[in-house]
Amino acid sequence: MYRYFLFSLLVLFCAVQGAAAEGEKLVLVGSGAPDAKDALLIEYLEKWGYVVEPHEHLEKHPVKLTGIDFVFISESTSSANILDAYKDVNVPVINAETWTYDDMGFAPDGTFNSDAGDKITIVNDEHPITEGFKGDITVSKPAAQLMTCNGFEGEIEVLAVREDMDDFVALSVYEQGAKTLKGSTKARHVNIWPHSTGWNMVTDDGWELIHRSILYAIGAIPFDVAPQDKLAVTWARIKASNFR
Repeated sequence: MYRYFLFSLLVLFCAVQGAAAEGEKLVLVGSGAPDAKDALLIEYLEKWGYVVEPHEHLEKHPVKLTGIDFVFISESTSSANILDAYKDVNVPVINAETWTYDDMGFAPDGTFNSDAGDKITIVNDEHPITEGFKGDITVSKPAAQLMTCNGFEGEIEVLAVREDMDDFVALSVYEQGAKTLKGSTKARHVNIWPHSTGWNMVTDDGWELIHRSILYAIGAIPFDVAPQDKLAVTWARIKASNFR
């Protein structure tokens, strides 16, 4: 399909420019070091060329990040154990544990949802993470819990929402320096939807979006033009203006 061809060209371009992600090292935060639920995630991360350093959520966080290129927070993490530990780190964060969003200053408590679902709807197909994807995308087969939020605040870029409840955001980005409820970010934060019990249900499209989320977070795929849809408003106001 066209999007795979386009994505391959992007990765090839980055490789030629010396920006490929091969050998990048990440901290994986989960409920074990590692949790068995994250085994398939680790398999994909290693297949993509990353070096995985697992840490359990009962450790002191943030862990030492010297030599670390990014942090990946799995949903297997209990939010009460890490709270806002990765709010102000200087490396990008990919976050699938929605219940940390209030601690991070992204959204108020009580605005999170983890109902089962199988599709997300792309609402911004011009972002490098979602470029080439349009409309409803099956990201889980069969349906699995989707980690989403309808209370985002600050300078958030909404990329995709639940197909069946389109006020709940499934894929979003806070750029470095973006305003939040608790200040501003020190690095990029990409918020993703997969639940740790559903890694084996993620579709090829879902895995591609996860991979692109990492590549974008660490700057391995470019965004040459300033995003036109970056909104310094609350998600409630986005909904009120029918942002679809």
